[in-house]
Amino acid sequence: MDVAVMRLLVFGDLHLKPAADDYDLAAVSPPADVDAALVLGDLTHRAGDDDAELARRFIGRLAPDVPVVYVPGNHDPAPMPREVVDTALGATAEHLSARTLGNLTVVGWGCERRSLAPSLPQTDFDALDPRTAPREDRRHAADRLADDLLDACHRVVSGAASTEEVAASLGIADEEAVAFHRGMAEIETTYERLSDRLRRRSDVLLATHVPPFGTSFDRHHAVGTRETDREHLHTGSIALALAVRDHDVFAAFSGHSHAFGYDPGDGDGGRPHLLNLGFRGVGVVTVGPARGEFAFTRW
Repeated sequence: MDVAVMRLLVFGDLHLKPAADDYDLAAVSPPADVDAALVLGDLTHRAGDDDAELARRFIGRLAPDVPVVYVPGNHDPAPMPREVVDTALGATAEHLSARTLGNLTVVGWGCERRSLAPSLPQTDFDALDPRTAPREDRRHAADRLADDLLDACHRVVSGAASTEEVAASLGIADEEAVAFHRGMAEIETTYERLSDRLRRRSDVLLATHVPPFGTSFDRHHAVGTRETDREHLHTGSIALALAVRDHDVFAAFSGHSHAFGYDPGDGDGGRPHLLNLGFRGVGVVTVGPARGEFAFTRW
């Protein structure tokens, strides 16, 4: 496989259950014209023995006809995907690792545990909480605060400012400083782990479970009281968003949020291209970094 343009079969958040009958596993087969498949986590729902066997059957419907990259989700965290692909020729599980497909590199980043919590939950910091804005302004406030938080975190990971300096610039209260420092340290660690895999690579395809922070498809869907209402909050990964910003990523594919969305970047031809196919999302994506080609069809 060594082509300038590749067609990828992409699966997001299928959440297959052994006892369910709302899908037809026998119908799973790769189209004749795809070059590889990406499974972006949460292939199964509970990561039990029966789920793992179901995942093996699913992957077996694809490999070895096409190479398969399986990224662990929070419902099927590492090391389950690696165990699933052990016997599947041409399938690999990628978490903070890379695989070459033709003349492209896919870097995978998934989950190591079932529960996920943001490193810097905005609702824990009064200055970052968009719920203090009037409801009609909340979406705009969430976007503005997300941009401010991303820029502040970038100053830290780039060495342009200290955590103390950005906390002061964001208006973090003294009693919230310890939590902010802890969250910032987690972001720095994850950013460095991702950067280690992205440095010195060009035109990377990034396959992740959690979406980048601040996208159109990482919003929380909840509504309710002041204590539980997180509507419009961005819940993706800050470290991932910063890594995409700082490295040569052509396209990033993600899941987790169960929300469909496509965000083009402000680089040449819309790069980096950010795509989430949503709950049980399946699609074919055409990528050709050398030609600036990116197109997708959602099934």
